[in-house]
Amino acid sequence: MASYTEEDNKPKMSQEERDKLMQEFLEKGGKIKELKPGIAKGAASMNRSKSLQWSEKDVIQQEHGENFIPSKE
Repeated sequence: MASYTEEDNKPKMSQEERDKLMQEFLEKGGKIKELKPGIAKGAASMNRSKSLQWSEKDVIQQEHGENFIPSKE
């Protein structure tokens, strides 16, 4: 059994490299969109029961830091 070390937690590339790649992406005309919180399409297929644990409304409540009580939907 392998044990984890600090080396395992290091990022694969430095922040400078990531910034450079992002700048190149933007220069090529790439766009960055901030999306609303929500459930990924097809997320239920990852669950054995084929149903989601939380509803879309529950996810949005969690994102906004509202008091979260799961719905019974």
